[in-house]
Amino acid sequence: MESSIIFSVDDNIANITINRPESMNTLNEAALAELDEVFYAVAGQEEIRVVVVTGSGDRAFSAGADLKELEIKSSSEMMMLSERSQALYQRIEAIGKPVIAAVNGLALGAGFELALAATMRIMADTAKVGFPEIKLGAIPGYGGTQRLVHAVGQGLAIEMLLTGELMKAQRAYDLGLANDIVPLGELSTRTTALAKRLASFSPLAMRILLQVFYLGNDSPLSTGLALERMGVAALFASEDLREGIAAFREKRSPVFRGR
Repeated sequence: MESSIIFSVDDNIANITINRPESMNTLNEAALAELDEVFYAVAGQEEIRVVVVTGSGDRAFSAGADLKELEIKSSSEMMMLSERSQALYQRIEAIGKPVIAAVNGLALGAGFELALAATMRIMADTAKVGFPEIKLGAIPGYGGTQRLVHAVGQGLAIEMLLTGELMKAQRAYDLGLANDIVPLGELSTRTTALAKRLASFSPLAMRILLQVFYLGNDSPLSTGLALERMGVAALFASEDLREGIAAFREKRSPVFRGR
């Protein structure tokens, strides 16, 4: 049986593609399990510094969960699936490496939740995102009700959740939900260029920055500031910071080793 997830590594960049184009890359349980395995592997490989996630084809990043599976689930089964999926998306968010979602079309429901768990989102100009679950008598269950608020604020988040309306790429960019929008044919090139740029930085500095950012974002300002102080202090004991300063003085490109 063909894999639901395609995984490759090129120049310190992991490329992950949801490969279910026949169903617009919906995330069934098998695909989620494969995604879990891939991200577990990525977390343990120091040579991987940046992750890019996209969908197969040019119609959808992921159109959401597989309704054929969900419609036969009991309440307790759905609770367990929600717990597993939320845990997966939390691991993606906390992986300590930049994760770029290249949104190449529709990102709905569980697919939009995956994009929200990523560090950054680059969208094709054809992309649309949203949570249509309310139209089915459901709500997002993989973290969307919480992450969307952080991304766009309370007022717009509750509007999107209650109406189930989709948002176009330009609107997403205007609101800061997308970091960039590009023509569909340029999405891969532009995303790879960003990934390569990030991969040239200190992986240790990026890991600490992401930890401080996410933990501080969910904490009082005083706690966030304390985390920042500790992060700065930790980096001043690193080889990477010494290398970065030396390279700047010597007018050369630094060679970061993550130590």
